[in-house]
Amino acid sequence: MAKKKALPEVVVHNFVAKHMHEVNKSQVFIDRKKDAKRGYSKHKKGRYANDDLPFLMVA
Repeated sequence: MAKKKALPEVVVHNFVAKHMHEVNKSQVFIDRKKDAKRGYSKHKKGRYANDDLPFLMVA
């Protein structure tokens, strides 16, 4: 009898599993409610005087 040829193993290319260590990382959580109570705001309001705003409509 002739020997059977071994079939090559099928390689599964799972791109999700391959790149998940690059994407899924732990993040630092910032509590916005706690920061708001302390007076922190991300976008400061009233930064410029009204004289500097050329598009301000004065009635």
